[in-house]
Amino acid sequence: MIKIILKKKINNLGNKYDLIKVKSGYALNYLIPQKFAIIATKSQIKINNEILKNIINKDKLLINKYNNYINYLKKKKIKFNLKITDTIFLIITKKIILDKIKKFKIIIKTKDISLNKIIIKKYGEYKINYILIKKLKGYLNIIVDKIN
Repeated sequence: MIKIILKKKINNLGNKYDLIKVKSGYALNYLIPQKFAIIATKSQIKINNEILKNIINKDKLLINKYNNYINYLKKKKIKFNLKITDTIFLIITKKIILDKIKKFKIIIKTKDISLNKIIIKKYGEYKINYILIKKLKGYLNIIVDKIN
């Protein structure tokens, strides 16, 4: 058995930066030549631990930032003004929401938000749930109003 550090996620083995033990032949003949792993020397383990510490700190900062966004957006109302017609058929998508919240100086990337397309068929107020990365949940208050 040999200790290695994974350089990428491998199904049924581990995630990137995991320190694991595998059979020597598997490591030396497959994982290391394919650049999926490196041998876990003392210096490599130390470097790996620093990388993991930095990742954890970045995640904490990102989670804190997104929690602030969620709390701020809960207090805001996002308004859509539509012309009077017999029927309304507005589909709220990620792009529409992200374009609207830019005015609050909040920058969220499309890939960082999960949202089912919401179909609005009437004027009124709606609460739209969303999920940001790291499974942070929030909601937006949407108002669909008439243009006179």
